[in-house]
Amino acid sequence: MSVHRRWFSLPREPATVAAGRRRVRDLLTAWNTPLDEDTRFTLDLVTSELLGNAVRHATGDAVTVGVHADPLHHRAVIEVYDSSPVLPTAPAHPDEDAESGRGLLLVAELALAHGVVRKRGGKWVWAEIALPGAAARPAADDPPPHGAPRGGVAPWAMTCH
Repeated sequence: MSVHRRWFSLPREPATVAAGRRRVRDLLTAWNTPLDEDTRFTLDLVTSELLGNAVRHATGDAVTVGVHADPLHHRAVIEVYDSSPVLPTAPAHPDEDAESGRGLLLVAELALAHGVVRKRGGKWVWAEIALPGAAARPAADDPPPHGAPRGGVAPWAMTCH
């Protein structure tokens, strides 16, 4: 099994979220990446949230999506580049009546790890997803491995988790 990587750009417009979600799914399928129903749901939701945030909050005409699959290590990474230097922030407690504001909290709950990397002229926001056959995610009260910060990196812009 080999590692697969692909990047593609899409216009920064509302239809991009659905198109990007389909493209990610199509790439993983074409690479024969093992996916079960829960993993498909997680990948769709995470892709939608990352792309949706870039479409709503970023600047520029396009966003770039990176898809990386490593079936041997049971991992996939979805990353979205946009040209805004503003880092994503997750509210600590979104209002229960709010129609938005929970996306990054969902990503944090579903991803093995996630974060943001500043780049010249913008940023990459990414999430690592377990593929079927991966070891279970450590419980919140389990100590991080080898003295690493809990979650492997620091929180979002609260900056990475």
